[in-house]
Amino acid sequence: MRKKIIGLFVIIMLTMPIVSALDANKTNNKRIENSNMNEHISIELYESSNSIGINLDIENIGDTILNNIEWSFRSKPAITGTGFFIREKLQEGIIEEIAAGEKITLEFRPFGAETKSPIGLGNIYMNASVEVNDVSVRTEKRAFILLFFLLNYKQTYMDIKPAEAYERYQNNEFDLIIDVVGLDIYSLGHLPGAVNYVWADGTLTSKIPDLDPLLTYLVYCHTDPPSTAGAQLLVDAGFENIYRLEGNFAAWKNAGYPVET
Repeated sequence: MRKKIIGLFVIIMLTMPIVSALDANKTNNKRIENSNMNEHISIELYESSNSIGINLDIENIGDTILNNIEWSFRSKPAITGTGFFIREKLQEGIIEEIAAGEKITLEFRPFGAETKSPIGLGNIYMNASVEVNDVSVRTEKRAFILLFFLLNYKQTYMDIKPAEAYERYQNNEFDLIIDVVGLDIYSLGHLPGAVNYVWADGTLTSKIPDLDPLLTYLVYCHTDPPSTAGAQLLVDAGFENIYRLEGNFAAWKNAGYPVET
């Protein structure tokens, strides 16, 4: 009887990803377009519909040739529910030229020589970025991964480096900055104008109904787990423009950017 149960479990685990692969066309791919720039780029990050792995489409939707297009793909496996990341991997390269109307597809495959897809079990966070002539276009996804099959594919937050966060802060692009650390630590130093909505004690959860999901938010803490969990909490609640500060408060302060006490 025990062997039958184990066998049934194995069959279920093997068939689930196959169903996911067949259903890949129903994934909610995000399309971002810089319509105000001379260079028009669109990117999509999605599960391959006819093969195992992940695709990244980079499309020139403008009317001029684009040269030296820099791309990056970062995968960050996480222990579900903790915010702890393991084996973070960054892959990047340069495409010499994309003609007007042309679409380039980068294929991330488990055993590909140049662009391998993530393999594992649990939550996987994926950020894709494309840049040309200082114009940057990005998208992000989160999924539950079983070996190299993606399940429960959805949007997630975007990691942002301190330098970019500071530039956006100077340009007033963040409608609200949220520090999810405990009050005792918050009072020792925080980003200018940041509010303290603690993630661990449920304060952030209680504040969600009062926040506008259409605004832009920067989330950080003093360690990764609360900041990643807090940022994802907002995304899961339907917020679309959530950024998480890489390196958290320490990275911001060490870069010499202003803080408040």
